[in-house]
Amino acid sequence: MELLDDIHAHHILKHDLSHDMAYQQAPIDYVALQEWHINQVHDLLRTSFWPGIDVSTALEYHPEKYTVVAMYRRVVVGVALISPPPDEAYVTYITVKEGWKNAGIAKTMLYLLIRSSPDRDIMLHVSADNPAMILYNKFGFKAEEFVVGFYEDYIDPKSKACRNALRLRLRQQ
Repeated sequence: MELLDDIHAHHILKHDLSHDMAYQQAPIDYVALQEWHINQVHDLLRTSFWPGIDVSTALEYHPEKYTVVAMYRRVVVGVALISPPPDEAYVTYITVKEGWKNAGIAKTMLYLLIRSSPDRDIMLHVSADNPAMILYNKFGFKAEEFVVGFYEDYIDPKSKACRNALRLRLRQQ
């Protein structure tokens, strides 16, 4: 939302508009992953995590239950995925586009994922220095293990990003 406000303000200043052009903000819609989302989702996952992430197979396993895509009009601003049964419920990815963070989008997506798997414990790994840890703690996730080098194979060797992770679990049974 901050990004859209900045773009709107820039347009008014650039075009020397003395009056404030009215524009209507749209709500964030939370929908299941659809085929037309895939390119935007892959771009978001690449910029948030690392290249090569492909979540196309999520379309085959009840995406209405195990995927959440946050949309602003036709723009993907967030995505969250959880593994379908019979495997353990594992949050594979959850991320929000830059400029849209701190708007409650990740919180809503996580809530929807948790609701989709009420009878299963939910696991995830999070980088040891990721501020999202606060969000996970608010939902009741507890750290079970510190995993040294968990992200080693995914992060560029020159990157200063943390390679260690915490394995978290939300007990629901």
